[in-house]
Amino acid sequence: MKKTNFLIAAMILGTSFAGVTQVSAETIDGQNSADVEINGTIGKLDNTDPGVDIPEGSDEWINVTVDTATAFHTTTASSHKNIESADYSIVNNSGRAVAVTLNKMAGTPTYVDTLTINAKGDNLIANPAATNLVADNELTDLTSAPIWMRLANKDGRFNIDTDAANAYANSAKFNYTGTTIDNLPANVSEAPTAENYTLTLKFESIQKDGTTVGVTP
Repeated sequence: MKKTNFLIAAMILGTSFAGVTQVSAETIDGQNSADVEINGTIGKLDNTDPGVDIPEGSDEWINVTVDTATAFHTTTASSHKNIESADYSIVNNSGRAVAVTLNKMAGTPTYVDTLTINAKGDNLIANPAATNLVADNELTDLTSAPIWMRLANKDGRFNIDTDAANAYANSAKFNYTGTTIDNLPANVSEAPTAENYTLTLKFESIQKDGTTVGVTP
């Protein structure tokens, strides 16, 4: 995951920016000058701290641990018609909740007819929909896919100000199920074939109100 060091320099004259410490405005009346305080931070801010001065919705809030080497396999009992996998994990470590979207699928289906990603977890804000990654032996177009799951911040909060700690889950499990095509090779049991894909996940920070995703336009 690409991480970019971010410099926040607040130069505030009667205006405050979301996520940056607010400074009271001062009316300059009958004077010809004013001193403006500039508070800057060099280096990465602690995005696990819900009170840190990072603009709301910024990618600098993204701090997610996800299993990025996953696998699926066919089952002998189904004569290699059914696909299954182990459970994998995704955890939000951030001081803000995060929205996760299935953004892009790359690869070339050969023997896979359908491949579905499923997610589960206790106390999620909503149950993530099972989503086809491969359907009818072709990749699914995920270009307009909706948000797949929302994870609370590290303390279990969506609304930072009003939710109780551990009100919601900040982690979930996911796995794969599916089927293979009808005309598998006769020697599929003796000569397994690798079929590799890359699934790209998109992460967007949820603002401290618990509902607004990303930077407000």
